Amino acid sequence: MRKSKRLLFGSGIALMMLLGVVSLALAPNASADGLTITPTFDSTITGNANAAQIEGAINAAIVTIEGLYGNTVNIAITFSYTPLTGSTLLQSTIGEGFGATYTNYVNSLKADSAANPGNTVLATAIANLGSGNTGGTNTTFGGMFLSDSQNAILTGAANNYTNTIQINSNQPFAFSGTADSSHYDLVGGLEHEIDEIMGGGGVGSTLNDIANPSFCPASPICTQEGSTDLYRYSAPGVGSFTTSTTATSYFSIDGGVTPIVQFNQNGNGFSGGDYGDFAPPGGGSGQLIQNAFNYYGQDEAYTTSSPEYTMMEAIGWDPVSSAAPVPEPCTLILVGTGLALAAYQRRRLALREHANC
Repeated sequence: MRKSKRLLFGSGIALMMLLGVVSLALAPNASADGLTITPTFDSTITGNANAAQIEGAINAAIVTIEGLYGNTVNIAITFSYTPLTGSTLLQSTIGEGFGATYTNYVNSLKADSAANPGNTVLATAIANLGSGNTGGTNTTFGGMFLSDSQNAILTGAANNYTNTIQINSNQPFAFSGTADSSHYDLVGGLEHEIDEIMGGGGVGSTLNDIANPSFCPASPICTQEGSTDLYRYSAPGVGSFTTSTTATSYFSIDGGVTPIVQFNQNGNGFSGGDYGDFAPPGGGSGQLIQNAFNYYGQDEAYTTSSPEYTMMEAIGWDPVSSAAPVPEPCTLILVGTGLALAAYQRRRLALREHANC
């Protein structure tokens, strides 16, 4: 029998701490013509006896994700390897704070789809958007809330925020190879967090914020929705946007007709799992990268067949083969005016959850 243990979340507004950055390392496949993830390894990694293994796992995760998506954007991430409290595996600080009306957000997705016809997932998702949730009610900051990185790929806006990923040095990780029944897959965990920095997973939903009484209703985000909330269904044609632990919610791009994977509904504000992460039945070897709760053993391989890949395509991350050329400035203005900068910046912790065996 498995015993599940939930993480403890940090506060809704994260305090970012950079621990003496000393090493900048470009990922092996970094390219100016597509997605580039630029890692910085701080002193908790460079001064560690297992520095080469830790850096190897980080670069392996980066190479995988850079090889999947063709959008031309640079994402800066500072990595650390340090003790974290509770049962946290990894913890991220993510640049957020961009608002858009639902209509203008959809128009930006349509522009991206037209420029990247190879992203058939996005085309299907756009055609069925009216079947589910249709954005929040905030008219000042916009009904949609986006991460810096997602905003950048849809508008051409600068993406200057340095995100952070902290690896919990207290946890037993497999740095490479196949994680066995007493280790967690570090590469898979890193891919999970990078997805969130790009706007997917837990960052794609505002339900965690809405469920937190200390955070809502004071924040504008309490009347907004995230990018993956538009694909959250309880039945065909019926959107699901609730913090109830007994609700049904699943990811679908065809109006709820075809469930791809269950969304996590065990959130409870910042004390539970991310609502935007996955919660399929079962766990262990082969578990999904974007699972809200993680077990020992090897995660799935992150490929174009993964549900995570479909999730990211549906919010505007395009296949490498369909990447569009950089738009002319006038095009950026036409597309970008729809996604207005919100008058605030929020830095949120996105935590990877797991269950101990």
